[in-house]
Parts: sequence; C-alpha cells; structure tokens
Amino acid sequence: MGYLIILVAALVAGWFVLSASLYLAGLVLVVAGAAGLGIGIVQFATAAFAGFAADAPIAHLRMEPPTEGEGERDPVYRSYYAGPVLLDHWRTVDQSVRRMWSTVVVGDGEKAYGTDRPSLVSRAWSVPGRYGSTYWKLLVFLPALAAVAGLVGGVVGAIALMAATSVVFVTLLGCLVLSTLATVGVAWSMELCVLFVRGITIECPQCNVRATRPVYRCPECQATHRRLMPGLAGVLRHTCRCRNILPTLLAFGKAKLPAQCAECHTQLPIKGLTAPTFHVPVIAGPAAGKSVYMHTAVTRLMVRGAENGEGFEFADERAKAAFDRNITLGVSDDPTKITKTTTARPRAYNVYVGREGSLGRRLLYLYDPAGETAESVDRLAEAHFLQFTKGIVFVIDPFSLRAVRSLIDRAVLRQVNASNTDAKPVLERFVESLRERLSTGRSPRLNIAVAVVLTKADALLDSSDVDHPYAGLPAATNSALRAERNAAVRTWLSKVGGRSDLVSSLDNHFASVSYFVVSYQDAKAVSARSSPSTLGQVSNDDPAAPLVWLLTGKAAT
Repeated sequence: MGYLIILVAALVAGWFVLSASLYLAGLVLVVAGAAGLGIGIVQFATAAFAGFAADAPIAHLRMEPPTEGEGERDPVYRSYYAGPVLLDHWRTVDQSVRRMWSTVVVGDGEKAYGTDRPSLVSRAWSVPGRYGSTYWKLLVFLPALAAVAGLVGGVVGAIALMAATSVVFVTLLGCLVLSTLATVGVAWSMELCVLFVRGITIECPQCNVRATRPVYRCPECQATHRRLMPGLAGVLRHTCRCRNILPTLLAFGKAKLPAQCAECHTQLPIKGLTAPTFHVPVIAGPAAGKSVYMHTAVTRLMVRGAENGEGFEFADERAKAAFDRNITLGVSDDPTKITKTTTARPRAYNVYVGREGSLGRRLLYLYDPAGETAESVDRLAEAHFLQFTKGIVFVIDPFSLRAVRSLIDRAVLRQVNASNTDAKPVLERFVESLRERLSTGRSPRLNIAVAVVLTKADALLDSSDVDHPYAGLPAATNSALRAERNAAVRTWLSKVGGRSDLVSSLDNHFASVSYFVVSYQDAKAVSARSSPSTLGQVSNDDPAAPLVWLLTGKAAT
C-alpha cells in the first residue's frame, strides 16, 4: 500500500513537472521567438542607419570618378541610384544577418562575426547543465529547448522579414529608376525632336564640322565631359570630380556650359543649341568694302537690338573682342583703319539676332574670307563653311564697275580705295564652288537667298558725276517702297553700271535676290543726306537690312 502511494505521488509530481515544464516552455518559446525577431529588427535598423547615413563610407561603392588622364570615362561620380544603392542595401542585409546570427545562434568565440561572447542559443542550452538535481534538469529542459527553438525561429523570421523588405525595396527602387529613366527619356526625346523640327544644330566656327556631340567643360575645374547626357552618372545632372553639378538637358541649363568642338577643341558659340543656326558668307573681291560692311551691319544689329528690343548678343568672345577692337580703332568713323582680312578659311563671326527665348531668334554665322579667296577656285575649294550656307551677302564696290570708273575722277577712286576686281567672275567661281558643296539636284537655281549690297554709298552721295541709285526715292518705310528701291538698284547696275549681265547671272543662279545700298556712315543711325547730283535728300538702306532680309524675308525699315 505504501509503495502504491509513493508511485501515485511520483506520477502526480511527474505530471506536475511535465505540465509546468510544457507551460513554461510555451511561454519561453513565444518570448524567445519575439526576442530573436526583435534582435533581428534592431540589427537591421542599426545597420541601415549606419549604412545609409550621409557620412557612411563609400569606398566599396566604386562611385569615384577616374583620375585625370585615366581612360576615356568622364570625370563624374557614378549615380548612387544606378547600382551603388543596391550594394549599400546588400551590405546592410549582410551585416544584419551576420551580427544577428552571431549574437543569437553561432556560439562562443566567433570573433569573425563581430562578437567574442557566447550566443543566446548557447546560453539557453547550457541552463539545464547548471542544476545537479535531475528533477530541476527535467523541469528546465523543455523551456531551454523552447528558448533555443524560439530564438532560432525568431532569427529565421527576421531573415524572412528582411528578405520581404528587400524585395519591396528593390521593387520600389526599380520602379523609381525606371519611371525616372522613362520621364527623362521622354524629355530627351522631346528635346531632340524640338532640335530636329526647329532645325537647331551647332557647327564649329573654326573647322566647320557639325558638332553632333559637343565636349563640355566644367566651369569650376575645366574638366572635360564628353558624354554629358542622362546615364549611369545621373539622369538630370552629373556631379563633376570637383563636386560641381552639371545639368544633362538643355532645358535645365546645359546650354549655358562652355562647350568645345570634339575635333579641334575650338570654343563653340555660347548658349549653343538654343536657336537655329544661319550661315552667311560675305563674298566680294579685294577692297570691295566687305569687312567694313560686316562691322557696320553688326553695329546696326546691336543698336537695333537695344533701341527696338529686337534682341542682340555676341555668341563668341573672340567676335566681341574683334568688334571692340574695331571700335577702339575708330572704324565706324574712318573705314580705312579696319584690319585687312588675310584668312582664306576664316573663323565664323557668331552673334545672336532676336530676343532670347523667342522662336525668331537665330544664331548667325558670318564668314569674312579674304577677298583673294573669291578670285581662286583652289582657295574656294578649302572653304568648307560653304556646305552650311543658308544665305549670301554679295558685296559690290560700285567704283569697281568700268562704266562708273570712266565717269569718276581718279582722285576720287583713290580716295574710296576702289576695287579693281570684276564682280562677275567672283560670282561665277563662288557659285561653282557652292554647287559642289550643296545638293542642288537638277534645279538650275540654288534655293538660297542672296542680298546684293552696294557699298561706299557715301562716296556716291558726294559725287556729282554719278547719280545715287536712290536719287529721288523716299526711304523704304514699307514693302512697296522697298520693292521700288530694289528695282532702282537693278536698273542702276544695268544702265549706269553697265552690268546687266551680272544682274541676269544673279537671277539665273539664285531663287531669290534683293538689292541694297549701304554706307559706313549709317552705322549708328540711318539718316537722309544731301547729294550734289540731286536737289533733295537721299537715304541709304539700313546696313542691317540685308541680314534681316536673309533671316526673315523682310528688310529692316
């Protein structure tokens, strides 16, 4: 009977110990699981804050630009969102898992994982061994086992949570990058379409090559950027080696950066690719007054831009320096002081005509080749700028015409530095070279407008031997009066100048021809002047009128 009572008591005690152990084990399992999960979340958050902080190390991201002279890659930092952010995220997850695993699971002495303390699993598993009594060992065994299972389960749950978070993060990042690329792709495509529709290009003013991909320079450190466009270095902007921000689209300020020709490294026009280009060679024989006319016309464009709000801006520092030099020399008052053109392949003289941002704004390329160039077919063959010709200024010195020279005193001819070159051979050689450069098809006429400009009109006003072409005509204040003046110059060239053949040749070669008479004296203001050969006042054309007519089809009044 006594043994039976002991057996029953033992069974009751065992059942009590087992029930208590199971209850305690369940509670420990929940707590340990929550602890393992919490440790994982804390480790992940800690690694994320450390990895994505502004002062976090970036050496492992390989974002740094190449050193000077290293390869052909642009000296820009790689965009953080074009790969490095994924490296940072992977590093964050990797460090979180390693530290969490070492803290909770691995065990003693795992210094390689960042700790030399026993893991929580090791501590929990060692608890039963601390008791000498079998009863207590049995009591804490199941809770210890539950603690190990809970910790491991919590860690696994934390890893699963990080995996799910990583999937969401990568998906959102991918959507962000793809949407940004799509947006910029559309913006870039629209930019290219606008350039194509408006016919906006940019050509090197020195080597006359179309700059399809200009080389940009950083304004701060002068570093060269050959691929300043949306890409791995940035979508809307690139970060230069010197940390200066460079826009990748014209709409965001790319056009304001200094640009160079990729072929000869010549500085391209300022604010290039913001307005259509218009190339105008100014052609004449030696001493016809071509360079003086160019200076006078540019002066008038500048004056008109300031007075009438039509807009004018130098697009090239060298052009502005040349203009200022002529002003200093006093060319506007004494044309003999101008420097003679000696270059067969001149650098373009670049100016903007029109208000900034307006559809009528144009980047004007004026070419002033030496007069001897037009006398030589070989020299004209080297004039590569002819391939972009959209309009022509053909300058004629009225005192080079034989019929006029025969009526004028030789002292006057010396005073005006009359040209000795016949204009018609100059025209024929130029047209021949132009046809070789341009695709004209079967049309006998070139679809290019020509402004024929009679220079040195001030001397015609002072002469009593030859009438001025506009003698008796009012100023061209409307299109009808402009047409009347145009016809008057044609008639004057044919009858007074005796060059009806030249007028016919111009009509045969070109689709549109208009005639103008200008003087350097009208550089600052166009005003009527008296002439000994007429009783009334005579006013020349505005020196800017030929260029305005070429650009717009309407002569300036």
